[in-house]
Amino acid sequence: MTEGACYQFVADPSARVGEDVLEDTRRAAAARWSAVRSRRAEVARRPDAPGLYLALAPMDGITDAVYRELMTGLFGGASGISVCVSEFVRVTREPVPAAVLLREIPELERGGHTRAGVPVFVQLLGGDAEPLAETARVAAALGAPGIDLNFGCPAKTVNNHDGGATLLKAPQRIAAIVGRVRDAVPAEIPVTAKVRIGWDSGAGLEEIARAAASGGAAWLTVHARTRAQLYQPPVHWHELARARAAIPIPVVANGDLRQPGDLDACAAQSCCEAFMIGRAAMARPELFAEGRGLRGRLELAELLAIVTEYHDALRAAGLGEGRAVARVKQWLRLAAELDGRAAPHFAAIKAEVEWATIRARLAVS
Repeated sequence: MTEGACYQFVADPSARVGEDVLEDTRRAAAARWSAVRSRRAEVARRPDAPGLYLALAPMDGITDAVYRELMTGLFGGASGISVCVSEFVRVTREPVPAAVLLREIPELERGGHTRAGVPVFVQLLGGDAEPLAETARVAAALGAPGIDLNFGCPAKTVNNHDGGATLLKAPQRIAAIVGRVRDAVPAEIPVTAKVRIGWDSGAGLEEIARAAASGGAAWLTVHARTRAQLYQPPVHWHELARARAAIPIPVVANGDLRQPGDLDACAAQSCCEAFMIGRAAMARPELFAEGRGLRGRLELAELLAIVTEYHDALRAAGLGEGRAVARVKQWLRLAAELDGRAAPHFAAIKAEVEWATIRARLAVS
């Protein structure tokens, strides 16, 4: 087992950001958000660049190359997405070979961008710094525009094998992994980290954030839940303000950003002015552009047309009919959880197996 894998992190109360520091952070953040919001139509490719940074979150089993291509190509390529982050590539005892990286992130053959020109960061997950660093080096050589390190996945199978959110219990290991990966790739390629606020509480968030920053992360994305919560409510946007106050690098807020107004609400509570959107993109794929004030909400018929296009793109990419149908059902199930308009359509197709029948039912507005 990797050294330190069983270490139980106990938060140091003295590391907690004081209320006076938080108050200063809130005042500065309000001014920053006002400036960013005034330029929200500009697509920032980094959270510290001019404009608004809205990243598409990595979601295992969802955000593959087909999904990334479809989402970033919406509205003639004006999707509003700043950056995509790939589904995690699991790294164990040996580095992942180039062939596997090219299979999982085929955008690497186009300079690490979708056809619409949106950068795709390669996300790596594991607990052993050396193979992670070597895999990052290979990805960078293949053209990855950025490397993201996953310290937030809550899946039990991942956590039981020293990956994802289990590293939240050992911030010193986060610092070591980030640092080793940072050393392995060229300086111009950002190395970033994604975490949760903690394993079962947010008490040690400052220490987790400082670990990532001390390792050389260019920015830190924080899902505003603990690992213990999985994806259950509530979301703790306010906790992110402590991370924002504790470190000098940008903090990107993630979790339950479901409509344009949530950006304002989250900015006020989290002191963040950069955001990552995940499951809400299944119900509102227009949210990235809508959050920039570039378009309004899609009609239900438009959403269903996108889902139909998704099926066709999956089939064109070589996915079997059964698996493509399952992915369509997954999209509609997640959409129905957040948008009641989609619920009757999911109910109408969830027991169907024939694509022709499903397509016909999705065509009914």
